[in-house]
Amino acid sequence: MPVYSPTTLRADDLKKLFGVYGDFYEVMLGEQAYACRSVLELIAHARTPADPDRIHALQPDVLVIMMNPGSSKPLVPGYCPRRVGTEGPGSQPQRVLTRPDNTQYQVMRIMVAQGWQHARVLNLSDLREPKSVQLMKTLESLRPVVDGERHSLFCPARTAERAQLMGPPGAIPVLIGWGRDPQLRPLAVQCLQQLHGWRTIGVAVDPEGLFYAHPSPMLQRNKDRWLADILAQL
Repeated sequence: MPVYSPTTLRADDLKKLFGVYGDFYEVMLGEQAYACRSVLELIAHARTPADPDRIHALQPDVLVIMMNPGSSKPLVPGYCPRRVGTEGPGSQPQRVLTRPDNTQYQVMRIMVAQGWQHARVLNLSDLREPKSVQLMKTLESLRPVVDGERHSLFCPARTAERAQLMGPPGAIPVLIGWGRDPQLRPLAVQCLQQLHGWRTIGVAVDPEGLFYAHPSPMLQRNKDRWLADILAQL
């Protein structure tokens, strides 16, 4: 892959290099169904298997952990995510073409600069909620619910699935950027406990090292600064 300046790459350039595939599902937590996404794959077109479901078996060049999938949704018309139960979403891996967003383009810029062809994006929470205020309310409401923690890949109940998605500790770097909302503290602590032995890369925004700058802040100069800070660590 040729060397580019990451800040010069626009969305149309990046879409020519990479495809985006997500694993969507619906889960009952308590008495309510929640739309979720367990994983997102950013993968070079040349490396994508003919059957996208086989992407789950590939080892990526980098793992990325962010807050939640936001408004992420499949591009396939009429696609109906499967309903999962106690077996967990990873028991039937699926990968479907997914609409990319500005945050994923930032990750792609890092990939291009590093010559990486495959990034696997995970989240503190699988909940597909685009409004952070509503997400925090939902997280709070799920805390007393039996099995309510299963929206997070990093909860103890999903250890086997997490191991399959991440691979052995230290095999590849982990780029972290879930933002700075203090209500994420329990999820951030839980996640970081599972990252012992991994090389983590991120822009810390608090003295404790629990919160890390989001890859795509509102201002363009801050987006460029995030790219520069991450590339300096690499």
